[in-house]
Order: sequence, then structure tokens, then C-alpha cells
Amino acid sequence: MAPLLEAEKVTKRFGGGFLNRQSTVALENLSLTIDDAYPSVTVVAGESGSGKTTLARLLLGMTDPSEGQIRYRGKALTQMNGEERRRFRREVQAIFQDPFEV
Repeated sequence: MAPLLEAEKVTKRFGGGFLNRQSTVALENLSLTIDDAYPSVTVVAGESGSGKTTLARLLLGMTDPSEGQIRYRGKALTQMNGEERRRFRREVQAIFQDPFEV
């Protein structure tokens, strides 16, 4: 059986647009597996600026990785149709320290 949520070799870069040629790497080559054990709570902790919010946004499908894949029950988030995406949003949620931050 596929894991509930899986990140495989995920990298997220910001910047590097037309005028700003230098990009910032927020996450690099991160792999993470969250199994389908119910009930389950997963906590991400770290220093300010360490990529916690970026990781959460990636795992929730709010932004796409620059490299790598995020999969829910074996299916890449970027390949989901509308109904699959709605089901994903009902089943996977995050509780942010500051709900107005995201």
C-alpha cells in the first residue's frame, strides 16, 4: 500500500526571475514519508526561516516544487484532477502557528 503522503527529492527555489538572476533555495532534496496510521499527527519544528512554511505549502499542494514530486496515496499532486484535488483537501489539513501567515 502506498504511503498517505510522500515527498521525494523535493527542492523549492524562489526568485531567479527576469531581473533577479540569483535564486534562493528554500528546501533542497528533501524526502519525507507520512504513513497512513490513524490517528496521526506530524509536527515540523525548526528555526525561523528554515523552510517549515514552504514545506507545509508544498505538502498541501499550495505551491509546486521546483524539482521532485509530492504524492498523496501514490498519485502526484500535480497530476490530480478536480475531484481528486477536492478529496485531498478534505483529508489533508495543516494547523499553522499563525493562521494568517499563509
